[in-house]
Amino acid sequence: MNPNPALSESARGRAERPNKPSLRATVRNQIAKARLRLGKIVSFSSARVLMIFVIGFAAGVAWQSYGGAVRKTIASWSPHLGWLAPPTASASYERIRANLVVARQSLDKLGTDISRLEAQSVDASRRRTAR
Repeated sequence: MNPNPALSESARGRAERPNKPSLRATVRNQIAKARLRLGKIVSFSSARVLMIFVIGFAAGVAWQSYGGAVRKTIASWSPHLGWLAPPTASASYERIRANLVVARQSLDKLGTDISRLEAQSVDASRRRTAR
């Protein structure tokens, strides 16, 4: 039956498995080997800069290609990134409408100022000719 009854179920399971490295250890070894090979070709700091550039370029391309969907995904990662989320259509419409109202008021004020200045200049020219 059981040659060593003191072993628990999990210990027996571990004892029966062959000594095979875990996936995590294998990945770490591969990363270490890649870093060593890369270190012989390029310094690690310049490789970091290159990776940052490549990741930034890829993010920029994704941003241009997928726009709102990428912004929404990034904004969902953290509350601090909420400003990246695309505005809702109604908020955008209301903001545009408010900006148009302000622009219209500014144009109306500018038109009245121009009319007043033209009237003053006409009055001034009449006074000069009357002298």
